Amino acid sequence: MVFQDTIKISPQEKGATDITDFVRDIIIESKIKIGICQLFAQNSCSSLLIHDTADENIQKQTIDFLAQLAPDNDGITKEIDKSMDAIPEEMRVSILQTSVSFPISRGRPVLGIWQGIYLWEKTTQPNERKLTVTIIGE
Repeated sequence: MVFQDTIKISPQEKGATDITDFVRDIIIESKIKIGICQLFAQNSCSSLLIHDTADENIQKQTIDFLAQLAPDNDGITKEIDKSMDAIPEEMRVSILQTSVSFPISRGRPVLGIWQGIYLWEKTTQPNERKLTVTIIGE
């Protein structure tokens, strides 16, 4: 069986927003008990991550680290080496993913005990985001 839907997520602040419960509810709605779920963000200004949920400091450190790899023009939380300014913001697409996949078992996402699914907004002027959810299984 295949289930597919496009969902809208309201504009979020710059940074990581936990969407695990939202995705879990869609999987339950699909009635698929075992299979694979793929999420795809339909834009280049946000990314999808499976990330640690245990410590909020880890999220902040991840955002700072990614900002060092591909700095933006609207400010970050730490000073960046000036040589990094040469990397255009569009390079984020090369570094970060717009899709993630994970298994489903017993009608729930199979994630580690401290893992969650995050939408990472890279801009200070976010828009409503569309995510395509495709679930294949039985």
